[in-house]
Amino acid sequence: MKGMKKVKIVCNTSPLIFLNSIDKLDLLEKLFSEVYIPNSVYDEIRKKGEKEKILVNINHLLQKGKYRLYVVKNQMVVLSMLGRLHRGEVEVMVSYLELNADFALLDDLLARNKAQSMGINTIGTLGLLLLGFKKGYVNNLMSLIDQLILKGFWISEDVYGKIMETVERLK
Repeated sequence: MKGMKKVKIVCNTSPLIFLNSIDKLDLLEKLFSEVYIPNSVYDEIRKKGEKEKILVNINHLLQKGKYRLYVVKNQMVVLSMLGRLHRGEVEVMVSYLELNADFALLDDLLARNKAQSMGINTIGTLGLLLLGFKKGYVNNLMSLIDQLILKGFWISEDVYGKIMETVERLK
């Protein structure tokens, strides 16, 4: 990647859990040169980590240097934003700003709306899979989305239909 801009993403818990559930955690390192996990997100993963071996997988990627932990510097901003948003979501937003990142990986609508109101470029699990499909890293996009739905991921019929149309158009 010499001479190319490093593309940074900061990740929240639920997208990491869903990507892990369909064996697509590696998609992040294929699409982005720097993948960051704020400490509070890592703590959430540690608490939920026995499910589907996500903790083992995240630790493996951290040890390989594929992912990086990030300690938010401005904890006062984090504390001032807590309320309707979870600490992990807030730390993703503050980390994005501190790191001058390119994307914040967030699925929660309230968190995405808040992030976008702060000028933060967001992407969700579905957007990430669609980007992977467009770049040739994901072949079976609709099958993966169906797997996500079976694992509790909510998607409206309208969005599902739009993704199907996009897949057909790109074939």
